[in-house]
Amino acid sequence: MPTSSPNSSDALRRTVVDLLWRQWSALGVAGQAAPTGNVVLDPEALLLCASVFARHDARLFDEIADWLQRNGDWINLLRLVRLQREHDLGDLTVLGALAEHLTRRSTHAKWKALAGPPPAGAPPGPLFPHLPPPRQPDEIFLRWGWARGPLEVRGLSKVPRSPRPAAFLLQLRAFFGLQSRAEVVAWLLAHEAGHPAQIARETGYFRGSVQNVLNELEVSGLIHAARDGREKRFVADRGNWRFLLTWSPDRGGDFPRWRPWAAAFALLRRAHDLLASPAFAGASDDLKGIEFQRQLAPAVARLAGEWPRAGALLASGGAWDPGLLVPQLQRLLAEMEGD
Repeated sequence: MPTSSPNSSDALRRTVVDLLWRQWSALGVAGQAAPTGNVVLDPEALLLCASVFARHDARLFDEIADWLQRNGDWINLLRLVRLQREHDLGDLTVLGALAEHLTRRSTHAKWKALAGPPPAGAPPGPLFPHLPPPRQPDEIFLRWGWARGPLEVRGLSKVPRSPRPAAFLLQLRAFFGLQSRAEVVAWLLAHEAGHPAQIARETGYFRGSVQNVLNELEVSGLIHAARDGREKRFVADRGNWRFLLTWSPDRGGDFPRWRPWAAAFALLRRAHDLLASPAFAGASDDLKGIEFQRQLAPAVARLAGEWPRAGALLASGGAWDPGLLVPQLQRLLAEMEGD
């Protein structure tokens, strides 16, 4: 059985950072990254992932902070917290420091919910592990346990108005407001039909709130419900919603595909942390396979439950091959972003 490369965690980290550049650029961050395919991006999952992996690219991190200064009101903090708890995703101390910076502007007062109080005790660590210690630390990040230079935003980020499928969820939030209705409609238009429990699980909301939204949309006549055993199955007539395809001149084409980004990012975080562990690097291939099964199999099962294609891409046959994990994950991300 092949042994995992000593640099496999570095390769996975570079892959995720490149993905973050592409997705954040599609939402308005200043950058030259290639656009994504016909896929809905998830701003909350993306921010949670960035709080961990963007620390390995200082420019990316600061461009995201710049985007938040301009567009932070489009982030649904209740959903962010729910996704963080449900998937154990993101770093709350990094988010806390960013939130405290945002609260310096009265327009971002809602971020106070994440801005305090900072943890106490441990000495600060480097926010950017690849850079030398700063001569003058940023006081806010220092309070949250991170050493970095003063955060200076350039004001180059754009409002995500561009007609791109990637920003579809933000477009719906501008239309419906910052509530679960935007995710429910995006999910329904991607799948055409679904049960409330499934929609709630895959959008990051409570079933009751999703059920209420679906009932209200049914009254509008823009979706309808049909009995499927003991449950209601809600169906969206896509023809009624084609006015939302603003990037298509004739309002033709497909609605953006929904992808379980939070589940995927949680898997990437677990895989990276495992590959970067010195104890794991020194283990035998058999022990590595056991650790893969113990730590990654539940995350793979969660991802495959929301997007079955992931199960085929990451099939292990009961025996994980450490040497193939990073290429498998890279292929997974390529298909998730593709058309």
